[in-house]
Amino acid sequence: MSRAGCAAVGPWGSAGVVSGGWDGRAYAEASSHHRVLDEWFLSRHRPAPDARIVDVGCGSGEFTARLAELVPEGSVLGVDPDPSMIEAAGRHAAANLSFLTARAQDLDEVVPAASVDLVVSRAALHWIPEHEHQRCYEAVRTVLAPGGVFHAESGGAGNVERLVTLLDAVAAGLGVAPSCATFLTAGAAFELLEQAGFAPGPEDVRTVAQRRAFTEEALVAMIPTQAVAAYALQPGEVRERFLAEVERRLEEVRRPDGTWDQTFVRLEVLVRRER
Repeated sequence: MSRAGCAAVGPWGSAGVVSGGWDGRAYAEASSHHRVLDEWFLSRHRPAPDARIVDVGCGSGEFTARLAELVPEGSVLGVDPDPSMIEAAGRHAAANLSFLTARAQDLDEVVPAASVDLVVSRAALHWIPEHEHQRCYEAVRTVLAPGGVFHAESGGAGNVERLVTLLDAVAAGLGVAPSCATFLTAGAAFELLEQAGFAPGPEDVRTVAQRRAFTEEALVAMIPTQAVAAYALQPGEVRERFLAEVERRLEEVRRPDGTWDQTFVRLEVLVRRER
């Protein structure tokens, strides 16, 4: 699903998300479903001990801190456009780890050109409007040194489809626009990477379906701290009505096997800047 035409405005883009702001600490407490996939992500490309890394959309910094542990002779910079996330991430600061408030699209304005060995991004780039993805990829390519690697995963086409269907239905009932999340197909991402100057190979861009375990309580915690950010809901009565109605109808996202597990679809990019 991709709705680049959403009229909302948020920290990730000029036509991105309105949610009244993120809550970095609340996000950290409800994002364990991402953390259980950290080793899966690292298994595809593990950084060298002296790598210079930028984590784009670092959120509350848990994975960024893990990267810093893997590069004791290198350095890691976590970048996120939301001040609340950067504040929460600051708890992880270390000698080789720092954080900065900035958008992915502006990465080349805050990081020197050709100065980074690895740019990573986890569960973040789907917050960027589709028409700004190419600019994001261009900024990433600019800061990568020749031979440097861009490794990202974010929501892809079909991500949490059962949940999005429910949230969109509730939004429609309240006169709220549908999800603004940009869930690209692998083909769309492939072409945008090419337009940004990368030369992806046949195995470099893919979508991967994942069953992620949830309890009802974990799902209820995830919706207001993450999923709701895809809707133009400022703090107030409408937002509270939205969340209450979603919780009332939550049974609609239960799987046929009776569990609360959700099917995530991840768009994974693993490309190298040519020398």
